Amino acid sequence: MEILGKPAINPLVFYTGKISGYITWIILILQHTDNYWMVFEGELYNFQIYISYSLLGLSAFLITISLLNLGKSTRFGIPTEETKLKTKGIYSVSRNPMYLGFNLLTISAIIYTSSIFVFVLGIYSIIVYHLIIKAEESFLEQRFGNEFLIYKSKTRRYI
Repeated sequence: MEILGKPAINPLVFYTGKISGYITWIILILQHTDNYWMVFEGELYNFQIYISYSLLGLSAFLITISLLNLGKSTRFGIPTEETKLKTKGIYSVSRNPMYLGFNLLTISAIIYTSSIFVFVLGIYSIIVYHLIIKAEESFLEQRFGNEFLIYKSKTRRYI
C-alpha cells in the first residue's frame, strides 16, 4: 500500500497549503501549553476557549472516524493504484469528513490563538483543501464514473 499518492493540484500549492494547516495546529498546541515562543495578538476570552475546544473535539472525532472508515485506503494525495469508492459509515453523511475535520481544527486554532498570522495561514490552508477536494472529486468522477455521480448526488461535500 502506498501512503503517498500524487498531489491533486499544483504540488507547490498542495504542500504549502497542507504545511500551513499543520503550522496552525502546532501553534494551537504551543499556545495551549503556554509555550509563547511567538507573539500572539489579542486576549483570550472564555467564549473563545469553549468554541475552540468544541471545534477541536468535533474535528478529532471526524478525523478519527474518517481514518477508521478509510482504513488502508488512506492516502496523502491521489492514489496511483486501484482503490474502492468509500460510501459507507461517515462517508454516507459527508464526502469529505476528514477534510472537514482538518478545517475545523484549523478554525479552532484561529479562534484560540487570536493571531493574524494563524488566521492568514489557516484561511490559506482551508482554501487549498477546498481546491484539493474539487480536484479529487474530478479524479473520482473519472475513476468511478456513474457510481461516484450517484454518490455525489446523495451526499453533501462537507455536511
